[in-house]
Order: sequence, then C-alpha cells, then structure tokens
Amino acid sequence: MTTLDRRTALSLLGASVASVSLAGCSDSSEEPEEQAVDEAAIAADGDLPSYAGTLPEVDDTEYLYGAIDFETMNALLDTDDATEAEEPTDPLLGNPVVVALHCLYGLELLSNSPSFGAYVEHNRTSDGQETFVFVDGVYALAGDYDAEELAEGLEEAGYEPEVTDDEYAVYTWPNAGEVVGVTDDAFVFSYDGAELETGDEFDAVDAVERTVATAADERDSAPAGDEAFEELLRTGEPAGITLGLYTTDDEFDEETIDDPAEAETLTLSFGGFTGANGVYQQLSVLEGGDATARTVVTYADEERVDEERLESTFGADADSFETVHDGTTVALEAEYSGDLVEE
Repeated sequence: MTTLDRRTALSLLGASVASVSLAGCSDSSEEPEEQAVDEAAIAADGDLPSYAGTLPEVDDTEYLYGAIDFETMNALLDTDDATEAEEPTDPLLGNPVVVALHCLYGLELLSNSPSFGAYVEHNRTSDGQETFVFVDGVYALAGDYDAEELAEGLEEAGYEPEVTDDEYAVYTWPNAGEVVGVTDDAFVFSYDGAELETGDEFDAVDAVERTVATAADERDSAPAGDEAFEELLRTGEPAGITLGLYTTDDEFDEETIDDPAEAETLTLSFGGFTGANGVYQQLSVLEGGDATARTVVTYADEERVDEERLESTFGADADSFETVHDGTTVALEAEYSGDLVEE
C-alpha cells in the first residue's frame, strides 16, 4: 500500500480534480447547459451502500460521513499528476475532494500503524471491493475479514484487549492512544484525543466500539433507525467518492452551512444546501479520466426547496448540468471531461 503524507495527498487530489474543472471550461465560452425537469421521479428504491452497516447512531441531530471505494482510491493513487493546483470552485467536485483527502490521510495512518500487518494478512475482501469510511471521529474499512485471526494478530503485535464480545473486539496500543476494532465486516481504528469537528470531548474506545458493534449487527445503524435517512442513501450510487450530510431537524443548522469542516486548504462548501435536511453527494471517476457527479438534496417540505440557489451554487465547471425536481427532493447531475486520473 502506498504511503502519502498529507501535503502530497492534497497536491495529488487538487491537481487531479482541478484538471477536470479546467477541461470543463476550456472547450466553450458558453455557460453549462441547464435543464429543469419538475415532474421526473427520483427513485429511493436502490440498494443501501455496502458501508451503511458501519454508520453508527449518534446523539447529535446532525450526521456527516464520507466514503470512497478502494477501486477509486487506487485510481487516485496511481495518477502521476501531483503538482500544486488551486482548489476546485465547484462544490460538486470540491466536496468529494475533501472526502478523498480525509480517507487518504486515514490510509496513511493505517499503513504506518503496528496493526497494518494483521489487517493485510487477515483481509479476505476481493480486490478493490473495500470501502474506506470516516464517521464520528473514526475510520472504518467495510469489507470481509477474519475477525478471530485479526484479534490474534493484534495481540501478537502487542495490542491489549479493551472490549471483547462474541462478534467483535476492541484493542488499544499501549501508551500511544491508538484504538482498533475488528469484526467480520469491518476494520475500525481511531486515536484517543482526536479532535471532532464539533470540538466535543472524544473517547476513541467508545467511538470505535460503537462503530464495530454496529458493523457486527449488535447495534442499529443510523439509517436503519431512520426511514428518511435510509431513503436518502437509497437514492444515490454507492460507488466512487461519497459525502453524506443529514439532520433529524427540519433543516441544517446555520453553523453547519456557514462553517463546515476543513482539511488543509480544502474546505467543504455547504452554502447551497441552506434550508435542506439531507444531502447525498457522489462523484464517479470514469474510464479515460472523465467524471460524473450526482447530488440528491432533500427538504422537510416543498416551501423550503430552493432550486434557484442550488443551480447558482453548483455545476459551474461542468460540461453539462441538469436539475431534477420531484416534490421535496432535488437531484443535481453533472458531467465533467478531462484527466481526473492520468491513464
């Protein structure tokens, strides 16, 4: 597995995605094509993403997670274009870049951890089929693992058991604050004292146990206990890079919209989601370096829907951009041409 420092990951992702933005704008001086289809249905009957079972319930009314499948991550790691570049101005591209950066940083932490050897040896997931998730202050890899042998491998590496259960286990690395959780469907890790975006006090053991117990079906996942959240996850494509933002309130808190999390110089941009209560944002890298972005935005009622705001905020760098409005849901679909990934 390739090890990237944070600055290299930022440069890699910034350069790759900025090249798509520039390509999308260089072929024509005209504005991206926009189409509004008010009566088209937006299906919420797709499969849940494979990682949905790793999303634990939390006490907060707002929920944020990011995910990237290993096939997409490997494509990004294989690119040779790692020069400095400006941040993408289109949030349909920029937000997934921040997600990918978080996951690449987590990948770097794992590759330098004493647990890495056990993770590799007892990983039964088919090539490229794992999904890397960050949620609630932890990193979770959703796949297929041998939990019993993983636990033995961690103990051989010097990890100490913190929580043991028939379906999962949690281990700590002495004097270093690293916490690792294992089950047959997830490998989870975090660090004591890690800063949550909310600034709340963070207990890595509790967070890892909550996540690994959810993956082991010992606790309900967040979408399993919330019909609206589950329907939101079923509207999108699970592959590629995904960002999920959801609240049980009628709309997102003003602070969430105005001051979201940052990753180095890249910043999440949620301004276009004012008045909404759910976002499923997804970016797919296509063969040849092209990309497609699809974002589903939900509202508590039709009076809050602000299609004009969405159209003015997103898709500025796209070759084509379409909005599909159906009741309290709006889908944004964009296509980008360019060398997102160097072939």
